[in-house]
Amino acid sequence: MSVEQKVVRAEVQVFLNKLRTVDLGPIAYKLMHPEKGRGWTKAKTVRAIARYMAFLGLIYLYPDRPFVPTQEIDAVWHNHILDTTKYHQDCELLFGRYVHHFPYFSLRGEADEQNWQAAFAETQTIFKQHFGIAPSDKLDRSKIWLKAEEKKKEGARCSNLKDSDSKKTGNRPTVDIKAEVLAVFPEALS
Repeated sequence: MSVEQKVVRAEVQVFLNKLRTVDLGPIAYKLMHPEKGRGWTKAKTVRAIARYMAFLGLIYLYPDRPFVPTQEIDAVWHNHILDTTKYHQDCELLFGRYVHHFPYFSLRGEADEQNWQAAFAETQTIFKQHFGIAPSDKLDRSKIWLKAEEKKKEGARCSNLKDSDSKKTGNRPTVDIKAEVLAVFPEALS
């Protein structure tokens, strides 16, 4: 192993150690909630969060590459983003910057659609190369977003925090999933 490979491996290990400290229990709680979340089982939630963590690993390893998540990973990402304070803190810890979500990929014409499909295929390939498994969902954009008439019926179940309350985040509901996620999460990004 070259010196450069050892340095990269050490940097990846630092990232993995940081990733293991991120508490996604509140996100699991929301995903599992039968009325206000998605009603996912604990097993599905653990699998989705483990794959989301692997997805974050790809973003760390390839910061200049667009990655397209599966629907399952995207659902976790959306719920993480919606807890704006936590998402911002977690991004700073893991990446030293905010990781933005770009919801318009594939909507800007035929060439953009083709670029999106290519990026999704590349994401699948790189994910499998690093983790030995492919993300679970197939490419089916029709299921990613609610249809317009369904959106009108769905009120968002969130609010903003006043600036004075932004530090008061200890009252998030949570589900203890850390041990199970760590058991599923790959030990190394290689």
